[in-house]
Amino acid sequence: MTESLTGSCHCGAVRVTIPAAPDYINDCNCSLCMTRRAIWGYFSPRDVKVSGETHRYIRSDLPEAALGTHWCANCGTTTHWAAFDPAYDRMGVNMLLFAPETYADVEIRAVDGKSWNG
Repeated sequence: MTESLTGSCHCGAVRVTIPAAPDYINDCNCSLCMTRRAIWGYFSPRDVKVSGETHRYIRSDLPEAALGTHWCANCGTTTHWAAFDPAYDRMGVNMLLFAPETYADVEIRAVDGKSWNG
């Protein structure tokens, strides 16, 4: 059985625990992902533990908001995104919170989000 992995923001105030490295990581070039500086691993929200205070940003430039992007209330490091619909069994975790060797063998996919959502 794989041991869970814990990463943290720059100051250590927010910690995120995931069950294992993700199957793949998305490196998206949309304006949000580029300015928040995040690469996303995906998990069921039931399998992720987030501790510490975060703030949430909801995009206002899309026809309908579907998720909130979270970051550390102290240092500003992007930590994760969570969907508003509880039936959506997926959340994104910023894999940059973890040591690079944690995901060294994981495929990183370049996603052209800029062409579909800015």
